[in-house]
Amino acid sequence: MKDRTIIPLLGFVKFSGLPLKAFYMRPKFYHMDPAKKGHRLPKSCIVMSNHTSLWDFPLYLGAFYFQTIHFVMGEVLFRRGKLFGWFLYSLGGIYVDRDQHSFNFVRDCLQYLDKGKRVGIFPQGRLPVNGRFFPYMPGVTVLALKTDAPIIPLYTDGNYGLFKPVRIMIGEPIYIRDLTDQEEPDGMEIKRLTRVLEEKTLEMKAELERRLSEGK
Repeated sequence: MKDRTIIPLLGFVKFSGLPLKAFYMRPKFYHMDPAKKGHRLPKSCIVMSNHTSLWDFPLYLGAFYFQTIHFVMGEVLFRRGKLFGWFLYSLGGIYVDRDQHSFNFVRDCLQYLDKGKRVGIFPQGRLPVNGRFFPYMPGVTVLALKTDAPIIPLYTDGNYGLFKPVRIMIGEPIYIRDLTDQEEPDGMEIKRLTRVLEEKTLEMKAELERRLSEGK
């Protein structure tokens, strides 16, 4: 897979989005480990986050301003016209066809990771419908099993709005091989591991809500 990211365009989009970041989605970072500060992501990592809104893409684009995350994006976005599809590729987007239940995107992700780059995944795959969130899908687990790259879990409360802070909780790195005894996990084990990753996100959600309730 050829990297079609256009760095000058990516830089321009990030720079032009600064007013949006300042007034509409003002990211505020938290860590599961309170002793940690900053939000520098390691190279060759899988960034895993819950999905609340289409604003999640520009949120992470701006919140990790000096870092590039190549996000897996659904086919519906790329099919909004050739120019828009080119634009998403140019920002580092990775195409996935969810309707075909294809894991071809894993190959593309692995190529990015092999080059020391960061890959981002929203495992829910779809935005919430009528307030109902979809469960995590196994793509992130399959990708993690095929590489030694750590999963960096993120949780955002999606608190988008004028002058509102959008909170981002950063969890501890997860090495998927540490969570299983199977050398080649079967379908049931992959399903279990995916649920474990989902539970990690729910733990981050609960911890963020606890701190906010305590005024921290």
